[in-house]
Amino acid sequence: MDVKIDNETQSFKFRVNCIIFNKGKVLLLDMNKNGFLCLPGGHVHIGEDSKEAVIRETMEEVGITSQSQRLVACVENFFENKKGKKFHELSFYYVMENPTIPEDKQKNFHYVENDEGKLVDLDFKWISLQDVEKEDIRPVVLKEILKDGAKSFKHYFVK
Repeated sequence: MDVKIDNETQSFKFRVNCIIFNKGKVLLLDMNKNGFLCLPGGHVHIGEDSKEAVIRETMEEVGITSQSQRLVACVENFFENKKGKKFHELSFYYVMENPTIPEDKQKNFHYVENDEGKLVDLDFKWISLQDVEKEDIRPVVLKEILKDGAKSFKHYFVK
């Protein structure tokens, strides 16, 4: 069971996200053709630590493994969707160190994930670190995290 609290007007989610670098690029995705890019990741399950969750989510969504992960950011993101529902999302961002990237995942690829019975359309794109600033990436602090190469830990509040 995922760590999230949900009612008609508000939602709290605990998530993890993975940062995967390869040859001067970072792996981002457009989920369900929503028009902006984000990092691969997902909800943490009750009783699961964030490091276990990022390993599981990276394997489920991307098919990429890594023996070492480094926590580089904690983001508390407060936003509202188009229907007026308010969200509080707590996300841990991990860099996947020396990832094993299958050859078919080293270029842009598409995947349909079955997330607890709900099909999610995922378009993965390798974006040059030089081009990150030009993209619509959310949360917006992700550009700052990527710009410094995810070298140091920071805690962000996005309202």
